[in-house]
Amino acid sequence: MIHDHIKRLARVSLRALGRLGISPRGSQEVTRAFLYAGTPSVLSTLWRVVSQTTEPLMVAFYTYLQQGLDKAEALRQAQLDVMAMYPHPRYWAAFELVGDWR
Repeated sequence: MIHDHIKRLARVSLRALGRLGISPRGSQEVTRAFLYAGTPSVLSTLWRVVSQTTEPLMVAFYTYLQQGLDKAEALRQAQLDVMAMYPHPRYWAAFELVGDWR
C-alpha cells in the first residue's frame, strides 16, 4: 500500500536537470514551479550528488515513509543512515525538503 503522503511528493534531481541544460540556480525555479502547480512537497538537491550514496538514501527515505514517518523525519533518518557510512556532508546533506513536511 502506498501511503497518501508519498503520492504527494515530487523529487527534483539536479543531475537530471543538468542533462536538460538547467543550472543549479534553475533547479530552484523548477522546485518553485512544482509548488506553484500544486505539488505539496518537493525533495530536491542543492548540488550534484554522488550516485553511490543517493540510492541507499532514497531507498531508506521511501522505506521510512512506508513505515509511517512524515517526510521530514524520513529524510532525517535516511540522512543519518547514510551519514553513518559516509560521514562527509557531501554524501548526505544535499537533499532538501521544500513545502509540506508532513
